[in-house]
Amino acid sequence: MRILCTSDFHRSDKIVKNVLNIIKTKNIDVYINAGDFLSNDFAKDFFKKLKVKTFVVSGNWDWDMKYKGKYVSILEDKLEKYKDYYFFGVNPDFADADYFTKMVKNVPKEKLIFISHSPPYNILDKMWNGAHIGFIEYNEFVKKNKPILHVFGHIHENNGIKKTKNTTYINAALAASNKAYIIDIPSKKIETVILDA
Repeated sequence: MRILCTSDFHRSDKIVKNVLNIIKTKNIDVYINAGDFLSNDFAKDFFKKLKVKTFVVSGNWDWDMKYKGKYVSILEDKLEKYKDYYFFGVNPDFADADYFTKMVKNVPKEKLIFISHSPPYNILDKMWNGAHIGFIEYNEFVKKNKPILHVFGHIHENNGIKKTKNTTYINAALAASNKAYIIDIPSKKIETVILDA
């Protein structure tokens, strides 16, 4: 399964055009967006153009994002199975490792994909001033449940990849780097894609 990971569009029509082109030309099976569209109308217009299974979480600049369509699932503390994998997305304003663990208790760890807007603490969460602002609760959740993939954004200046024994972390915030990532599951091979500025 080829998964495209992005976040933090910040209402950029250029990013929309680039992402739609990547989905079409790179044979993407699943698209993950970790939020921060900055406009519900902008997000909905984008969602209507998608023709591939898509999982979205809200960002800190997204309010009351709702959408019903054939391809798009907005995951707000929800779990959804797709092609033998379980996609678990969380609300940006709530973090409780024990509550989240209960929601995924029957999911095989090697089939779990975790999506949040904010990063886990001390993992691709460093701001320009050196401060780490990720969520400790996400670290706890990942430690307990060992998802194969954790996709997030929010911290534009720390876009990138980190791999551990069990989990691949992807900060897919586009706003500063214009870097998106394609990960092949289960091999965990990653391709970095530079979007046109």
